[in-house]
Amino acid sequence: MQPLQRVGAFAGALVRLIAGAGAVILGLIVTLTIRERRDELGVPLSLGERKWKLVAQQAAEIVAVVAVAVGLSSLFAQALTERVGNSLVSSEASAAQRKLDAWQPPAPGSTGLREGIDPDSQPVKGADPIDEITVRLHNGTLAAVAGLGLGIALPATAIPATSVLRLSPRSILSTGK
Repeated sequence: MQPLQRVGAFAGALVRLIAGAGAVILGLIVTLTIRERRDELGVPLSLGERKWKLVAQQAAEIVAVVAVAVGLSSLFAQALTERVGNSLVSSEASAAQRKLDAWQPPAPGSTGLREGIDPDSQPVKGADPIDEITVRLHNGTLAAVAGLGLGIALPATAIPATSVLRLSPRSILSTGK
């Protein structure tokens, strides 16, 4: 079970790292997109379009991208995670097997404590290590991932989109700045 627990801890840390990095990268991409689209946003503003509608349009675009990403991930996630998981668990299982093969009991008459050996930590003989896992993708898990994606994407869109609220159509169209 220990190799499986290590892989689980590693996967949890990796998910948190990817979520944080994804939020930062998405925020930067949206910020660059808004800067590139300043002229495009200035035209509807000069025609009297409300600023909140432009922000809502950008949010709708991001939601559409998230929907496509969740759809594609639902198709490929199970097979890919099973392969990666089996690779990680297999390497952990082989490392545990090497430890099992290298384990030596303490010398007779010794507790083994001075040598760093715990006499109660003798490995179980004949135990089969877990070296393969099965991954199942449930609808609830997919919904949680979609919610997390939207939870990252919407603030990453809303924060840079506030620059739209400061736009002046006259200055955008006359000077391009």
